[in-house]
Amino acid sequence: MKKIAKKLVALALAAATLTVPAGAVTQDGQSETWFDGVWALINTFGLKAEDNPYVLQNYINKYLQEHPEEMYNVINDILSLLDTHSMYLSSEEYSEGFSTLEGFVGIGVGLQQASGGVLVSEVMRYSAAEEAGLKAGDLIVAVDGKDATQMTHTEVAELLRGKEGTSVSLTVLRQGRELTVTCVRRQVNQVYVSDQTVADGVEYIKISAMGSENDWEAFSEIWEGLDEKNTRAVILDLRGNGGGVIDVALKMADVMTQEADIYLAGVHWREDMGGLEQHYSTGGGLPLNKIIVLVDGGTASAAELLAGSLQDTGSAMLIGEKTYGKGQGQYHIDLANGDKLVITTLELELPKQGCYEGVGLTPDLQISNQEVTVNADNLTPLDATEGLRFGTQSDNVYAMTERLVLLGLLDEPTNTFDGKVMDAVQSFLASYEMPSELYASPEMLEALDAAMQALNGQTYQLDEQLLAALEIGRQAAAEPQQYTALPDGSWKKN
Repeated sequence: MKKIAKKLVALALAAATLTVPAGAVTQDGQSETWFDGVWALINTFGLKAEDNPYVLQNYINKYLQEHPEEMYNVINDILSLLDTHSMYLSSEEYSEGFSTLEGFVGIGVGLQQASGGVLVSEVMRYSAAEEAGLKAGDLIVAVDGKDATQMTHTEVAELLRGKEGTSVSLTVLRQGRELTVTCVRRQVNQVYVSDQTVADGVEYIKISAMGSENDWEAFSEIWEGLDEKNTRAVILDLRGNGGGVIDVALKMADVMTQEADIYLAGVHWREDMGGLEQHYSTGGGLPLNKIIVLVDGGTASAAELLAGSLQDTGSAMLIGEKTYGKGQGQYHIDLANGDKLVITTLELELPKQGCYEGVGLTPDLQISNQEVTVNADNLTPLDATEGLRFGTQSDNVYAMTERLVLLGLLDEPTNTFDGKVMDAVQSFLASYEMPSELYASPEMLEALDAAMQALNGQTYQLDEQLLAALEIGRQAAAEPQQYTALPDGSWKKN
């Protein structure tokens, strides 16, 4: 159906803000009863259905008796009259549109076929496997007592699957020693949060989605460790983040707010579901010099809630492009036939900007990224036979920085190897998985020149937004630190 196809395209940009009730309807094979059940859910939870009782239900039931194959289209036509986000989806459509919100039941390991058997290639964060102490590189020799040494990774994976709450025993070989652990299968969700120190005192945190509480746990760990790094500025990248769980966004906003009792956001339910629910800060956020939030047209839903809350409360400045504008949230209701009813149940409002549905957020500093075409032949020749050290002034430093600018690691070339250049060199080394060094080694210069040759003639996007954020972050980090990290892992305000 064309309407659904258009909505699924939008979902790639704007995964619905989410709370999940355990509601379901019973399938008995009759379209009339099935429609009654689905409509009861719409009538009970739908934000826009509260004051719009559907008086033609009996007529629709009669129509569906004669045309049962039209139920899918009829329900979606009704939902489209309520708002643009509510929809009835098949299980396949739901998985396509909401992949970041769906996990799986298991122990949380990746498997790899090796010459000696099946290896654990990955242990997912916050999984049963992580809690049990499994590590990447463990060789699986038995599952529930069955010899796994001759099994394929597909056969081992089949044994690891099972119902939520059931146990599985694994015997692994680690550095010549056998270990046996027991894991309880449970829901496993991917983690969409990562961080990296990009300059002295500047931490870059990327949140690609807010798919589950795991993302809050990962963010919380990163945030609580900032004082140990003497972090003074944070770049929070929410670009392309289509949203997720509202509670996760509110927790993130709270932990980033220094003062208590600051109005962070409101969640507006139907009156019979509680009306306006206001959220205030608990205070105690790390006193950073600056928080910079990167946003774009793909920043939506709960990600907009987080960015807008920080913007309205003065906790952060926004850089980038106007956001998507999805200020309504949905229940995702499981139906007995495997389909999903996604129904709008709430609106989100910010302290100053109110509900941003259809409006979006306007960054404090609006910057668009630009396309760059690499012409390696026009670059200053780079001598990679000798390394370059901090403080060096030369044409070869200029040649190196020309290339770092094209990779988006510097804002402009220079002939002086200063702190900015050092940060760019470190970023290049990290991206190429080369050892961190306090100078530009010949090996690093060779890799940099090779990168230019590989990109020669290609056009790609230069991340001007991140460069601007990094410059502002560096300036803020140069200011006096507002707190002192203590030996016990806590901190005190200066």
